[in-house]
Amino acid sequence: VQRGDVVTVPGWLRPTTLVDCQLRYLPDAPIPLKHNAAVDFFSGAAETPARIRLLGKRVLPPGKEGWVQLRLANSVALVKGDRFIIRQPSPSVTIGGGIVVNPFPGRRHRRFRPEVIERLETLAHGTPAEILLQDVERRQPCEVRELLGRTGLSNEQAGESLGAPVEDGQVLVLDSSFAAGAAIPASAFVVTRSGWGAVKERLEALLGEYHRRFPLRVGMPREEVKSRLTRHLPKLTPRLFNEILARAVQDGWLVEVGGTIRLSSHQAIFTPRQQQAVDYLLHTFRQAPYLTPSVSQCEEQVGPEVFNALVEQGRLVKLNEDVVLLTETCEAMRDGVVAYLREQQRITVAQVRDMFGTSRKYALALVGYLDERRITRRVGDERVLR
Repeated sequence: VQRGDVVTVPGWLRPTTLVDCQLRYLPDAPIPLKHNAAVDFFSGAAETPARIRLLGKRVLPPGKEGWVQLRLANSVALVKGDRFIIRQPSPSVTIGGGIVVNPFPGRRHRRFRPEVIERLETLAHGTPAEILLQDVERRQPCEVRELLGRTGLSNEQAGESLGAPVEDGQVLVLDSSFAAGAAIPASAFVVTRSGWGAVKERLEALLGEYHRRFPLRVGMPREEVKSRLTRHLPKLTPRLFNEILARAVQDGWLVEVGGTIRLSSHQAIFTPRQQQAVDYLLHTFRQAPYLTPSVSQCEEQVGPEVFNALVEQGRLVKLNEDVVLLTETCEAMRDGVVAYLREQQRITVAQVRDMFGTSRKYALALVGYLDERRITRRVGDERVLR
């Protein structure tokens, strides 16, 4: 155990080297305090060299108070409200002291920004609710656990202070397991009402543009949405993305289907000419459900974009790159093969061909499709149920 070490329970304290403080510079200090001055920092039994970053002032005259950000040469365990003193290194003279306002600012502040001083004033003198709301607004959406670490509030204070803005709708909880009136989990994400509005606006613009570019597609691939949203939310994790989608789906303005995401207002609508071609193609499928046109023939008849829309809409199923069936035909064939296997245990491609009066190409495509979806498994030249 070394001087300055702190004994504590697991998961509460963590060391820091960057600290926001309110400093009182003593009247008998020998000279005005300059930006980037070297000092010795003391808190509790800890001692370490430090540099002072003056905030909002170019110099701090003796006898005055001001906001500073201390860059500590060594890590020190600090919490909000801890007191400290600073001493001039040589000759060693106490020149000031103050209170830790934020032990984890996360980054160096710009020195002459009014909003920085406003945040520090709130941290020093605001209510716990004001402190929490201010921090959420700066870094939203943010995890409750990180929020507590940054603000220095206890779990009890934070729980009470977050409860009211959550109840009145100022703050939203992004956690699909959270129920109104329950305690807010430390792992939950929170966002202000205006912050959620900004997320919604971004997603609506992103998906709206995609729908305009590709009107016949069901929606944008999920991973593409995540990738593009990350440009505007750099700290977007997979878990946060899932919670954002879950909330948007719950609110009813977004729909997620089969790995794609779309606005609930979007519908893929064919032009009259396209619809006429689609009707004729589907009629062809119904006339010979087990000997259907190939993928290339379908694309030639209705166009690649319309064909892909029919597949995305679930009206057609591609068994492979050449064979396509009506969805209802594919489901009937699947059910027929499964029923046969439950009774006979094994089936060959030839038996599938004969069962439906089709060709080997279609039978082979069907059993390959069932294998891929882990409905059947190949054993030699036969298939069995998984």
